[in-house]
Amino acid sequence: MTSPRPFSEFPPKNPAELFTSPPRLASGLAASIFFGCPYEQNEAARAELISVLSAGYAQAKFPYQFSLKPFGCYMMLYTENGCGKLYAENSSHALKAGSLLLLKCNIPFKIEIAVSPWEYHVFFLDGLPMNFYCSCLPKDRFPLFMLSEYSPVKKDIHKLTENEIHGMIRNKLTDHRLLTDIFTELLLEHMQGNTQEKRAPSYLLEMKELFDSDYAQNYTLDRLEEHFAISKYRLCREFHSFFGQSPLQYLNGKRIEAAKKLLLDSDYRIHEIGSLVGVENTNHFIYLFKKYTGMTPLAFRRNL
Repeated sequence: MTSPRPFSEFPPKNPAELFTSPPRLASGLAASIFFGCPYEQNEAARAELISVLSAGYAQAKFPYQFSLKPFGCYMMLYTENGCGKLYAENSSHALKAGSLLLLKCNIPFKIEIAVSPWEYHVFFLDGLPMNFYCSCLPKDRFPLFMLSEYSPVKKDIHKLTENEIHGMIRNKLTDHRLLTDIFTELLLEHMQGNTQEKRAPSYLLEMKELFDSDYAQNYTLDRLEEHFAISKYRLCREFHSFFGQSPLQYLNGKRIEAAKKLLLDSDYRIHEIGSLVGVENTNHFIYLFKKYTGMTPLAFRRNL
């Protein structure tokens, strides 16, 4: 495979040169929509700072699919609502609400909508500091992050979308500062999360494993208290401290992820899926599903 070349102008005047096949798009959309709006560049800043080459916001609906060749920059994609899919290196990754993807675009990849409407912000980035941040990522981990509800990264992303696209050094410094804060926070959160999980007491790791592998069971705090012989208040407090969510939030998240797979891959009815993942009350299951995904189970299934 030939090495992807960096662009003196991005996106190029003919974006079609980046596609392995013509994009599949709803009527009225141009292929250039994927790359957003080009930013004016400042060559003095571009060599030393993280620069935004182009950026955009999409509210995608079916069909929406792009297959791309390797090219010489980085892509940061943050999903607000709905869900997309990324296919790269013989695997697929769900780009769901609250996720942030940081991809070095030196590999071919395909991106498409999974749940409509898929609302996301995308930034194409360049600059020497990007090499350092990507070198800090674990080699065995795909660079896809789930941001917590109160992550400062979300605020910085929105500030980034509000900055001017002109080439003045002030704008470039602002972009660089925000992007530096974003990547620093991402890496620190990831490193802290790994360290915390390794330090977590064995009973919390066991509880988490129960939720991961046997989420359909009818867990209650009283039963967990009895099982571990530890106060339920202490269990809740410590679980949240180490894993960033309460036990019930974590468990329900696992149940909803399992429900999404059943909606994709089976013909089970809504109430049956709720029961299979451990939520017997159908109305409560629908409420939880909408809370975690932004849509009802039926709407999720119809939009596939």
